[in-house]
Amino acid sequence: MHEPGKQLDDLLDRMEELLAAMDQFEPSVRDQVFELLDCVDALHRHAITGLAEALGNDVETVRAKHPATDWLFTAYGVGVDECDLATQALKDIRPYIHGHGGEVEVLAVHDGVVRVRMSGACCGCTASAETLKEGVQKALSAGFPGFVRLDVVDDRPGAAAHPPPGPTLLQIGPRPA
Repeated sequence: MHEPGKQLDDLLDRMEELLAAMDQFEPSVRDQVFELLDCVDALHRHAITGLAEALGNDVETVRAKHPATDWLFTAYGVGVDECDLATQALKDIRPYIHGHGGEVEVLAVHDGVVRVRMSGACCGCTASAETLKEGVQKALSAGFPGFVRLDVVDDRPGAAAHPPPGPTLLQIGPRPA
């Protein structure tokens, strides 16, 4: 008989193989399969967080009894501060945002939906949508287990549109004597 940890590892490996094979499906079929998986994920999230609330202080005892239960509770953020976890997931993208005079702040997390506020030079920046999609969303997908989607709060509604800040031009003068 397999030990529970080995069984879980084998199952997770197989799931990764199957997800990788999804690239071979037609886009419409792949989209439907991913929508189905998102629905199953949302159902599981709802049930598992409800179970954790019902268990109260016994969550850690239940978590310690089986590696699959521990993995599932971890994957759905049971017993962790989701805001802190989402904030940590954004640490690698922050220098880029700061380098352009902007800021991203995690305001709340609920059921895998991360609510952020972009501020500073990000307000009105014509590249902020790309920063959100290619930077913030990818960072959350990679570093925040159970990430479902991003909800962005507009820091300054109606801010004037402007291009992203570019590099500072170096003023060239005569060579020192």
